[in-house]
Amino acid sequence: MIQPRIQQHNKSPMSSLRSFIKSVRKAKTIADERSAVRKESAAIRTAFRDAQLDNNSRRINISKLVYLYIIGEKTHFGQVECLKLLASPRFADKRLGYLATSLLLDENHEVLTLLTNSLDNDMQHPNAFIVALALCCLGNVASPELSRDLYTNVDKIIGSSNAYLRKKALFVAAKLVHKDPDLAEVFAPRLQHLVADKSAGPLLGALRLVQSVYEYSPAHRPELVALIPAVVSHLKRVAASGYMPDYDVHGIVDPFLQVSLLSTIRILAQDDPHQYLEQINDILTQVASNDPGKNSAHAVLYECVKTIFAIPSDQSLRILAVNLLGKFLSSKDNNTRYVALDTLLTVVPHEPVAVQRHRQTIVACLNDGDISIRRRALELSFAILNENNIRVLVREILSYLESSPDSDLKPFVTAQLTVAAARYAPNEKWHFDTMIRMLKTAGNYVTADIISNILALIIQCKDTDLKKHIVGRLLSLCLEDDTQFGLAMVCVWVIGEDSDLILGGPIDNSGTESEPNSRGSLIPVTEELILSLLERLVNNTTYSDSETVHLVSYVLTAAIKLSVKFTEPSSIEKLRLIINERTHDNNLEIQVRAVEYQEIFALEPSLKKGLLSKMPPPPVKQREALSLKGTKKSDDTKTVSSGSLNTTEDLLLDLMDEPKAERNNDLLSSIFNKPENGSKTSHSANNAANSASKSANILDLFETKAPAPSSVSVPSVPPAFSNSSIAVAFIPQVTSPGNASIEALVTSNTASPITQFQLMVAVPKSQKLTISSTSGDTLTSENPIVQHLKVSGKEGAKVKFRVKAKYNVGGSFQEEMFDVAGITTL
Repeated sequence: MIQPRIQQHNKSPMSSLRSFIKSVRKAKTIADERSAVRKESAAIRTAFRDAQLDNNSRRINISKLVYLYIIGEKTHFGQVECLKLLASPRFADKRLGYLATSLLLDENHEVLTLLTNSLDNDMQHPNAFIVALALCCLGNVASPELSRDLYTNVDKIIGSSNAYLRKKALFVAAKLVHKDPDLAEVFAPRLQHLVADKSAGPLLGALRLVQSVYEYSPAHRPELVALIPAVVSHLKRVAASGYMPDYDVHGIVDPFLQVSLLSTIRILAQDDPHQYLEQINDILTQVASNDPGKNSAHAVLYECVKTIFAIPSDQSLRILAVNLLGKFLSSKDNNTRYVALDTLLTVVPHEPVAVQRHRQTIVACLNDGDISIRRRALELSFAILNENNIRVLVREILSYLESSPDSDLKPFVTAQLTVAAARYAPNEKWHFDTMIRMLKTAGNYVTADIISNILALIIQCKDTDLKKHIVGRLLSLCLEDDTQFGLAMVCVWVIGEDSDLILGGPIDNSGTESEPNSRGSLIPVTEELILSLLERLVNNTTYSDSETVHLVSYVLTAAIKLSVKFTEPSSIEKLRLIINERTHDNNLEIQVRAVEYQEIFALEPSLKKGLLSKMPPPPVKQREALSLKGTKKSDDTKTVSSGSLNTTEDLLLDLMDEPKAERNNDLLSSIFNKPENGSKTSHSANNAANSASKSANILDLFETKAPAPSSVSVPSVPPAFSNSSIAVAFIPQVTSPGNASIEALVTSNTASPITQFQLMVAVPKSQKLTISSTSGDTLTSENPIVQHLKVSGKEGAKVKFRVKAKYNVGGSFQEEMFDVAGITTL
């Protein structure tokens, strides 16, 4: 009666693994594939519920389960059945059972506790292959509990006479030490004997155990370092041995063992054991002197190079290692070249001169067909840049930038070029020519902070002839190509500021030092030429919406600036029309700016000249080098001057028109949240807010202040308020009748840094207060915070303040409020 039941189970929807795979592959849609998988999964569940399921059917179903795992389907319902299959005495069942267990289970599954007995029995089995299956499974799914339960079995197998089993047991022992470092006490005493074994397989396992014990049990490191002579001896023996058919791979004797020996030397010698350095250097020189051949030889030499730079090896040996990597770069195999480039990146800090010798090969990799190689070649090219090769390498990088199809790499290249040119530029003209060529080539991939830096550098330039060259070059390039956003932004800004340098004269379009082969001619610069460019840019439809808003804002600013530089009435009228056309723009920011500029346009010329004068030079934010591997090598940006970032942005007049949170002019209204005279103080707060808002009118768009000084000398003025964290003093400045100028000086009384500092001030309703922005929001003992206050009112009246200070010190937010009177009179 049992036979028909067995036949019934064998009649699953797909009786074999082959038919199941065919049905999944034949599915034309995802729905069909899901249907086949669900149908077979249901059949497997049904079969597993049968208490009398035979091992043959169980094996077929578990093989299907493994296939389900491979294609990413759920397999948790068959985990216990895998363990049941291990109880079969047949080798075929155990082989599939251990394979499925290794794949479907890990150390976090509770069902793993049921595996201990099967592993214990099979590791004592007389069949060596079944013992090997159990060892492999234990190495894959070992948990700390399993490690402690079964380490004695592994220890016994290590002492076996079967080299095949010893090798596997040693690898498993290394995994057990990883899971439970206390087990190093069991295996460490045997390492000296194990490392002396000359059999390739057991020696490979012993080396892995040495590495594991060294990593997870620091207490045993001194005795492991003493094994270096034995490891070096093995490496000498293997490197000098002749042809061994059992271990030969493309003419290299046992490259796997050689790599393991070299990595073990690297690990053990990293603690600078001087007594063994001479032996190590000798064997590394011997290995590195072998001519590179096939991939197996490259693997050994690569490991040798890593070892040379990981230990305090000789200078000559390091140069030999760099030359080996240079040979790798000449290989036709992409993997070998990628490894060479990646390794040279780590070698550059140690041997920059030796790496420089392979500059031409590195630059040639920029044109490789593999994008991974181009990425690493780019990083390496920037890594070897210095003042001696900056001209040659930048020329090659710019050529790559012009012809490269890798749009995702261009922001990285432009950022790195900016850093390199600022650091190693041989002269100012070369620096500006390089930046301009970069804008011409990749202007759409230049970030806002780079454009801001370029503008700041141009503003800071004091050489009139050089600035004339810069303006002319930007204008000629933008006339040729107005599709590069960065180039258009910089060009429009410079035209608005310095077009008077080139108006009426010709500009030379004969090329630059960075671009020597460009054909050139003399272009006469007229007001009509500049107007035509502005009209093209303001009506350009190739940019995105956000880019269009930025560019149109720049064009409007340039137009209002040019209104005091142009002399032809027709040209001035065209400038007015450009501004008027944007007073009804769909974008509110453009519309507001156009309306404000329209009002300025109608002012008297003498008044406009003062309003539209050139801005003072701002500080330049210094960029740091980036990495293509996803992490930055240092902070994004930092300001050269000690002034705050807000000061820099104000001085640049929002060059990039980035949206900023508006200043909350009603902050002062919260100062008197516990007033004695609510109406009076509330009215004072409103006056202060109104005054602050008036100070931000359209005239302030062109009134800029000098940057805050990098250091402030604290005068001998008694503080108006002081506690354990801060001290606030008010210093009267030059005073005219009815007006007072006061400097608020905030100093630190604690060693802890004070962050998020805010100083809010209110005056009585009979006086008006204008507050400037603070010099920063971080207060330290070396850098106090300065804020300028202007008070106006009835002549002879006394100046009175109510002040609130908010700040964060030591992770705790503090708030202090105090009154100030008698500082000065109006």
